[in-house]
Amino acid sequence: MTSQSLSTHRQAGAAQGWMLASTSWLAVIATSLITPVLPKITAYFAADPHVALKVSLVSTIPALLVALCAWPAGLLADRLGVRLVLLIGVGAYGFLGCAPMVLNSLTGVVVSRASVGIAEAIIMTCATALIGDYFHGEERDRWLALQTGGAPLIAIVMVLVGGVLGNSNWRFPFGVYGMAFVVFPLALFKTWEPVEHKRIIETRTDQTEADTEKFNWNPIFLICLLSFFASTSFYVIIVQLGFILTERGMTSGSSIGLMMAIASICMALGALLFKMLRMPVPGKLLISFTLSAIGFFVIALSHSVLIAMVGTVINGIGAGMILPTLTVWTLSKLTLEVRARGAGIWQASFFLGQFASPLIILGLKNMFGSESNAILTYAVFMTVSAAATVPFYLRSGSLQLVEAE
Repeated sequence: MTSQSLSTHRQAGAAQGWMLASTSWLAVIATSLITPVLPKITAYFAADPHVALKVSLVSTIPALLVALCAWPAGLLADRLGVRLVLLIGVGAYGFLGCAPMVLNSLTGVVVSRASVGIAEAIIMTCATALIGDYFHGEERDRWLALQTGGAPLIAIVMVLVGGVLGNSNWRFPFGVYGMAFVVFPLALFKTWEPVEHKRIIETRTDQTEADTEKFNWNPIFLICLLSFFASTSFYVIIVQLGFILTERGMTSGSSIGLMMAIASICMALGALLFKMLRMPVPGKLLISFTLSAIGFFVIALSHSVLIAMVGTVINGIGAGMILPTLTVWTLSKLTLEVRARGAGIWQASFFLGQFASPLIILGLKNMFGSESNAILTYAVFMTVSAAATVPFYLRSGSLQLVEAE
């Protein structure tokens, strides 16, 4: 049955679901697309005295800017309207993303990448908030699962596209950011501002009243802390798999790329499993933490590529479950009036974890002596997290029994 949101007074269906999910995938493109051409960018700007640092920022700074700007983006969306801010973000993403095609300064490229991160923060926050506005229950779960589960698959495609286009010129992959100019008219004609949200904006007497409106942190503070930790875990395999396989004797770049593609597919399967399981949030967290822990243990204790990949498959399924689970949990705690800023705070927590993940692994590696020992430490953390969810899962099951009776 097509969802009719109580807050929109209009029917949202597959067109809105697909559009909002695919709009969120623009953020995946920002990182994956240019990864294959980073060596060529380094060679092109070799005369720059800080080339190594700046090229590193070309890759990492968008995620940092998402972490810093997602919350302000949510505040802005709650003030001006989620749909309006989304359209601004998509349009800016297209122009700023394509800018390196004509820039001749590496500093200019870094600035454009930072600006793309701000646009990403707007897009991710507003698209997630609108999914929460337009859909409820199982339909909301379905589109959030597509949003998060489709991202790893899009990342695989974008790495391949970036590699092919970059063979001719390092600038060509940046042209793919022009996809935003296709998304923009879809967002313009297929979305609308929720009626109650529009009324809230119109009836605010002045900006002072809006600025003094208090946001209740209590419902999502714990979720945000958990999301930060889960994000650092989620990106362990994405960032470190190449090093893990190299430690176990795999030296072929194409083979490592294939293994990374398999890991991404497993994360998509995890998102599908999230959708299929009929259980409360604590139960899904228990399963995802448990699978992630088992996968980390297998990887850390393995001595061969084959066993390490078995662990990667298990961990990938668990990691793929946790993102839509936490997103659904967050949205369920937010009212329409503050949904955009709440979604922004959640996005900030998750992307801050993405930025911190390699730094944490590096610290653990220096502390315990190897990549495997660092991952073993994460396995212990995930086991503790799984154990901590057990009483909440048992309690949620009891509450459901009482309600059913």
